[in-house]
Amino acid sequence: MSRSPFRSPRRRRNLGPLLASFVAFLVVTGGLAAVALQYGAATRGTNSTPTGVPATVSASPPQESPQTAKEAAEAFVRAWQSGDYRSMYALITRAAQQAIDEDSFVARYEGIAREIGQVSMEITLGEPLPGTLRFPIHVVRESARVGRLEEDNAIPVIREGDGYRIDWTPSLIVADLGDGRVRWIPTVPQRGRILDHKGRPLAELGLVNRIGVIPGQIQDEKLLLERLSQLLNLAPETIRQRYAGGQPDWFMPVATLPDPIDPQLLEQLAGIPGVVVRQWPERVYALGPAAAHVTGYLSEVTAEELRTLAREGYEPGDRIGRTGIEAWAEDWLRGRRGGRLVIVAPDGRERRVLAEVPAQPAADVVTTIDLDLQRAAYEALGDRVGSVIALDPKTGAIRALVSRPSFDPNRFILGLRPDEWQALNDEQSRPLLDRATQVGYPIGSTFKVVTMAAGMEYLGVDAQRVFDCPPTFSLPGGSVVWRDWNPRGQGALTLHNALVQSCNTVFFQVGAALDERDPNLLPQMARAFGFGSETGLSELPENPGLVPDPAWKLRERGDYWARGDAVNLSIGQGFFLGTPLQVADAYAAVANGGTLWRPYLIERVTAIDGSDRARTEPKARGTLPIAAEHIAAIRSALRDVVARPNGTAYSVFQGFPLPVAGKTGTAESGQDAPHAWFVAIAPADNPQLVLVVMVEHGGEGSRVAAPIARQILEAAVEVGYFH
Repeated sequence: MSRSPFRSPRRRRNLGPLLASFVAFLVVTGGLAAVALQYGAATRGTNSTPTGVPATVSASPPQESPQTAKEAAEAFVRAWQSGDYRSMYALITRAAQQAIDEDSFVARYEGIAREIGQVSMEITLGEPLPGTLRFPIHVVRESARVGRLEEDNAIPVIREGDGYRIDWTPSLIVADLGDGRVRWIPTVPQRGRILDHKGRPLAELGLVNRIGVIPGQIQDEKLLLERLSQLLNLAPETIRQRYAGGQPDWFMPVATLPDPIDPQLLEQLAGIPGVVVRQWPERVYALGPAAAHVTGYLSEVTAEELRTLAREGYEPGDRIGRTGIEAWAEDWLRGRRGGRLVIVAPDGRERRVLAEVPAQPAADVVTTIDLDLQRAAYEALGDRVGSVIALDPKTGAIRALVSRPSFDPNRFILGLRPDEWQALNDEQSRPLLDRATQVGYPIGSTFKVVTMAAGMEYLGVDAQRVFDCPPTFSLPGGSVVWRDWNPRGQGALTLHNALVQSCNTVFFQVGAALDERDPNLLPQMARAFGFGSETGLSELPENPGLVPDPAWKLRERGDYWARGDAVNLSIGQGFFLGTPLQVADAYAAVANGGTLWRPYLIERVTAIDGSDRARTEPKARGTLPIAAEHIAAIRSALRDVVARPNGTAYSVFQGFPLPVAGKTGTAESGQDAPHAWFVAIAPADNPQLVLVVMVEHGGEGSRVAAPIARQILEAAVEVGYFH
């Protein structure tokens, strides 16, 4: 299987953590409480565990005093390395225990480990200098924030009572700490942009409006809660929880609204004492739901994910790409935060720099998408369930990819309402599902180019061979009846006109003849067109579809292949399944003369200085096993589908300013309404775009899908896409 010439070092993220986005604002108060832990303000008896630090035991175990100074130092080091801070506390002197209680001792160690971003720690204990009880230690901490952090310190031991204890001070945690605090001052790079192939933003840093409460400015809490509840459509208790615990002068966000905000709403909010509206930089998706399955979305990392992601520099509150390009290009788009790890005095002055690392700027991702075409495809599909995909047949670059129902990735930034969360998880509509790449369908008459190619190559049939197109078809001695879409039949037709008029019964005859020659011939040709396997698109998940053959049916169904299976396959029905992306890729090969390209969505990744960090070069993944004259014959028939009065799409494209080739498709769906398909190649004489429109249970392809395709192509002409 062909893959991208460059790949993101991160795999796609699971969709499971959607709920983290729903509770995004709760992290604010939680994060403030976490900071307080370092200073001993944690709740008494906490069992919380900092990322990368082993859990402490719940209470100090009874412990006898070590009988030698070395035993005391060794026990202290063992407990420290395992994160057993309560056992450490039991080893310090009574004077030290009077200066700090056990819970504050534990919280101080845990808070500093968290502030450092400590992933692991190794302590080497040395021998004391002659005549002293100060044991030298070399401490090596692995930090997710600054990397390797080393320092030398010493453990002072004194005799107390009937044993030895550690003469502990805070400077034993980190040298020179004293009454100071360890503080991480981050430098966070701006997340990279996602751009269309002309440099126009699909995702970038924009502005949102955060509605917040400053607790000390509240005059009438009951009135504040009532008014905010009405204006923001939030429960009063939810609002209260979001500012509870804030200091009097803190800005506590309770909701986020897109920019610009309604002036009337802004005026009403400003009239509530204690409520403040601030503009805030946030990720903004310019096309919203129109490009959602391309861009993907962000949501906060979960506590469970941080167990592994902390090693890569992620912190609580960070957002991560979940689907689409946001997920695929995560490591390029996020850059890497830098910062300074310092000891600060109680008055806030810096006492010592422990480590400093520069931030690594994020990169921009330039996609193959054409913003105008993407928007036009979304608008043309409307409220129908289905998808649109457009390819450059000369390279495999994807110019538009739309799936509906869709979702608005901006809502994950603004905060999902309960009804939005429910809609995202609706098993019927499944808006997160990319129907262009992840769903296999029977593709109906769009498959007939495969059958025509197989007939010409394997049976020696040329495009001018005349067939009868009766209203029905049956195999000799069989009772099953297959029907043409025209109940009166269509008379004598050349193979060329059989494709132009989409006569089912002619292709049933070709399919049966191929099967009689060799049951694997038609499946073999289908695979040569790219069906039955992933196209190689690396940026989005794919469904490989299904090309049935005798071996598959025996293996999966426990039954033998029948000639009727080949008859069904000849028009893309039966067990066959193909994705809209596979259909587009197959027709692109017909349009360009026989090269099956690997579709791709990323054109290049650019650094902040404009240089390329990665670039995709078009990559062929196969060649159609068809003679050039046979490809020309198929293209000629596809042109007449649109250009000739007997073509199934002729009426739809009357008066269109460019010559267009195409194929209609109406596929049985298992329900009353069939799936509607249309494939367009434009311009027909110099193909620059292959467009596939698929509408689930939409009806006839010529009546439903073809007009949508025309609307998209009209928009393409209007913006000057074709040259």
